[in-house]
Amino acid sequence: MQKPLIDLTSKVHCPYAMLCTGCQLLDLTYGEQLQDKKSQLLELMQRKAVTWAQEPEILSAGSSGLRDRLDFSLQGGRLGLYGKDSQDIVDLEICAQLSPALQAWLTEFRQFQWPVEKGSIRLRVGPQGQKAAWLDFANIDIKKILDEKTLLQKLQSVAFVEIGQRRKVPVWNGTEFKLHDPQLNVWFQTWMNDVAVDLYCHVASFTQPSLAANRLIAGKISSWVSRFPSSRLIEFGSGIGNLTFPALASADSVTACEIDALSLEGLEKSLAELPASLARKKEKIKIHRGDFQKKIVKDFSEFDGVLANPPRSGLMNFLNPLGELQESQRPQFFIYMSCFPESMAVDLAKLKNYGYEISEWALLDQFPQSHHYEVLALLQRK
Repeated sequence: MQKPLIDLTSKVHCPYAMLCTGCQLLDLTYGEQLQDKKSQLLELMQRKAVTWAQEPEILSAGSSGLRDRLDFSLQGGRLGLYGKDSQDIVDLEICAQLSPALQAWLTEFRQFQWPVEKGSIRLRVGPQGQKAAWLDFANIDIKKILDEKTLLQKLQSVAFVEIGQRRKVPVWNGTEFKLHDPQLNVWFQTWMNDVAVDLYCHVASFTQPSLAANRLIAGKISSWVSRFPSSRLIEFGSGIGNLTFPALASADSVTACEIDALSLEGLEKSLAELPASLARKKEKIKIHRGDFQKKIVKDFSEFDGVLANPPRSGLMNFLNPLGELQESQRPQFFIYMSCFPESMAVDLAKLKNYGYEISEWALLDQFPQSHHYEVLALLQRK
């Protein structure tokens, strides 16, 4: 995949810059933002005595317009993000973070007037442009919307709808709405080398925010795993399979571990629907459900590599069994991805004590104009 050409010298203009808390770096050029994030990352790792062979590569799909998923709050008819020095929501008609397709969907969605004082709304645009909305309201407000009927009918005529924390799907039976069980659909996409793989999940499922940036992630994972032919890989925090499939492109086998049952249902559905050219890969994956942060159910010595994408809390006790193995028994390589470099630095310091060092790493900026970024690291046993 050819890297996009990105203007590093300009700044993104936002009419809400003085009001909204969503972006913190609008006063910097994009090049300055990237350099600032890189400096923060290196300083953080140095404080934890993490060492590296070379400085991190910078990956970006653009300086704005990346997000295909947004999470806004609804308050008193205003839809947007919290304001600076205020508990009030800033009503956002446009947002420079959104992809053109998602901006168009936001503009369309704002025509709906919700009889709800407070709640949360997620809008998505899928790989084929399909639209979705997740309405996370209080039960009393959900009942109000179901009973009113008309508003929900209009919304369903243009988009797929999920309601509440249980991700229920409203279904019209001719006289009233009934809430049915969650429904898996293709709301995201990953890659196995140059082949796109549809990811089945719910509108409310966790995914990366950007389809374009996610292709860079998938490419980096596939590239690193391919350097270790016929490797047996164990993955922790597989979710719906966003990193599983890129790793599966080259690995001899992948054992995917995840605690969330709904995410694993999506992974299994995506496996079942793999393109015919990749169908044989289904036999190379095993799925395990469990809380890997508390207890590892597999012996690390059974694997050649580890792939980890933990929550913000990091890997916690997961790394402890490495210390019980002789150095030669430990996996040859360790791929770590995190959106929270603070906990990642703690884990990388532990891995250093177990004989691993960073051979390559990358700072992926899929949150331009903000302080946030993703880090991917390939560590190898000395």
